Amino acid sequence: IRRMRRLAQAVLTAYGLEQASITPLQHFLNTTFRIDVPHQGQRYALRISRAGYQDAATIRSELLWLQAIRRETDLVVPDPLANRDGLLLSTVDVPGVLEPRHCVLFRWVDGRFHRATLCPADLERVGMLMAQLHLHVQHFTLPPGFIRKRWDLEGLQGRALGIEPGRIRRHLSPQECRVLDTVAERVGQTMRTLGEGPEVFGLIHADIHQWNYLFHKGQVHLIDFDTSGWGYFLYDIAVTFSTLLNHPNLPALRTAFLQGYRQVRPLPVEQEACIDTFIAARIFGHTQWIAAHTGEPAFGDRAAIRVAQQLEVLRNWLNR
Repeated sequence: IRRMRRLAQAVLTAYGLEQASITPLQHFLNTTFRIDVPHQGQRYALRISRAGYQDAATIRSELLWLQAIRRETDLVVPDPLANRDGLLLSTVDVPGVLEPRHCVLFRWVDGRFHRATLCPADLERVGMLMAQLHLHVQHFTLPPGFIRKRWDLEGLQGRALGIEPGRIRRHLSPQECRVLDTVAERVGQTMRTLGEGPEVFGLIHADIHQWNYLFHKGQVHLIDFDTSGWGYFLYDIAVTFSTLLNHPNLPALRTAFLQGYRQVRPLPVEQEACIDTFIAARIFGHTQWIAAHTGEPAFGDRAAIRVAQQLEVLRNWLNR
């Protein structure tokens, strides 16, 4: 945190914000700081990307999509700011940090998380928001050089996760690997059946869960497009449900979400029938990502426990 704070201070000079106060918000993969400028009455969020995760061209593509969403829709999403050189992305190197880091300063997004109080009316609004995002994508003109990862089967098996398959498998038993292989086969069959036409496949946020949407004055605000990329719209929906599997009111939340989504964008019943497969796809990818980090200090004993829990969910899905 101390090293990242020094880097944050260096970044802020590129924005003329040397006197701003810096408060750590998250330090796990990326590092995020809240930036307060009291004399201006302004607040920002500074994201410092983890080393080796995404190159400059990939991050710039995320920022260009965010700008297009803000310009072409009423959705509230992060607004990246240009530095004194007119660049949305600042790459900064400071002593004590082993390599340069890509940094982005966003305007602060207002809102509160409804973690303990999440209700069907909230999920209906989230469904409407996601449908608006998917509609926008179908008419979004890609800028030259636009690059984002793909959340297809190959991506979920390691490519989009930034990990080698062999690194995943060495922490799993042969039986656990067979579970993942069977899930991959079923998910792949569904993806091949759907194809990649613009009505089912496009740019997605890929991480719309209850820690990435906020509620403010009756609106839903969406943050953290860091994992956004190409994928199935059903995968985007499945991510939202995958983090609510243990919620006591899941059936009502799911019904409300789908009602909200269909108010904005059609969702054929045959596609809705595939949502559980894409929930399994999300858990499949997340299980492998955690397995690859088993034994690392940042994860501790939680990694092995989480892998076992998610494999049990996948076994239950396979046995339905």
